[in-house]
Amino acid sequence: MSPGEKAVLERLQDRRQELDARARELEIRENLLKAAEQRLESKAAEIKAAEGGGAAAAQKREEADMAKFKNIVTMYENMKPKDAAKIFDRLDMKILIEVAWQFNPRKLSDVMALMQPESAEKLTVEMANRANGGKPLAGSELPKIESRPNGT
Repeated sequence: MSPGEKAVLERLQDRRQELDARARELEIRENLLKAAEQRLESKAAEIKAAEGGGAAAAQKREEADMAKFKNIVTMYENMKPKDAAKIFDRLDMKILIEVAWQFNPRKLSDVMALMQPESAEKLTVEMANRANGGKPLAGSELPKIESRPNGT
């Protein structure tokens, strides 16, 4: 072999080693990128699960609150109408309307009959407005309450 051929072969061998080193470096970088991508995907999945869990937890909390509120309604339904009426007369209208809306209508009628007329009227108007989709009814749209000839 001539010295020129030998030099070319050595140079080719050096070049081959450089290329092999670069290939190993690229392979390492590719593996690091794949690992980082997997970590990002797992973090994204965790975030999605946490968001879904947050919505589910909020739903459970809301259901628990509704169950507690239903217990309050049941408590008032089980009271004597006279006692419930005394409390209803003093309750804030926002709370009263929520309680009354879930009340058994027959039991609510007994309670309302014993409430102060002003409080019963306000409750009736609020319930009518709510039944009308939240739009206030005009005074002419509400039924007139007339007393009977015998005074009742």
